Amino acid sequence: MGAMGAGVDRSSLVTRDPEQGCAALERAYRRLHLGRLTAEDFDLRLATVQAGPVGVQKVRLAGLSGTGVNDGTGLIRIGHLAHGRFTVRAGAKEVAGAAAFLFPSRPYAGRWEDPELATVTVEEAVVLGHARALLGREDFHLTFTGHCPVSPAMGTYWARTARHLAHEALPNDDIMASPILAGELVRTVTTALLHTFPSTFLDQPSPAPPEPAHPAAVRRAVAFIDAHLDTDIGLAEIAAAARLSPRWLQAAFRRHLGITPLHCLRAARMDAARADLLAADPAVTTVATVAARWGFAHPGRFATAYRQVHGEPPAATLHR
Repeated sequence: MGAMGAGVDRSSLVTRDPEQGCAALERAYRRLHLGRLTAEDFDLRLATVQAGPVGVQKVRLAGLSGTGVNDGTGLIRIGHLAHGRFTVRAGAKEVAGAAAFLFPSRPYAGRWEDPELATVTVEEAVVLGHARALLGREDFHLTFTGHCPVSPAMGTYWARTARHLAHEALPNDDIMASPILAGELVRTVTTALLHTFPSTFLDQPSPAPPEPAHPAAVRRAVAFIDAHLDTDIGLAEIAAAARLSPRWLQAAFRRHLGITPLHCLRAARMDAARADLLAADPAVTTVATVAARWGFAHPGRFATAYRQVHGEPPAATLHR
């Protein structure tokens, strides 16, 4: 997965100055070139967040209509139109803004009227890399074949993922400072994207089942987990270490351990968090900091899970 890089870049602007506003829009949407804008009064509200390969953009152009051209090559951008009208055209294909829609990943023209639009943008190379890892196929070529979610349920799944990204994850400095949580966030977004919109990823047939996995494959996976607790790993990386596909690694874990690989990873990180809490100075360390370090984004949920496993709240462990 693509790393989140050196932090999070956030910006916001509220302006009635057309020159300032247009320049900010063209920066926010990278290759955007604005055309005609029509309005008696220019009124822009713009907020952007960029964290490594993932970005969120929110724009409100109250009362404005206009046109522009952009180039989506190398980017996967998903839009949510909350108000007004917004359409994009690439060749003969026109896509209308909706609750969830996929922008063309190539040059396109757009037009809008009184829009309130939120977008999530992910680097295409990161999405492709995750798809290849999940499929276990380095030769896989990803092409999106439609612009609307494959079902209403998947549209709701994407909307929840986008809300979590924009309202809970990106604004949270503890989450974004943790390489484990930041990497997991990229995986969460790309997984939702790959399962929400029609593509060659969803068209792939299920892999043929291998011979029943030998316990040695599970041991390889567990050893890899133990050696990489503090690094950004997920199911695809664990499966590669075990030399199984992600699907069949999960089957092997259920057969031999009765849990999934990610449950194993979470349990091992919970034990590592306990060791940190026991060794920490409560005057300079908080439970939330330790939780984030080991991949637990929500301190409250971490405390509940910790107490179930260790029989006491994490604060009690910290203050021993």
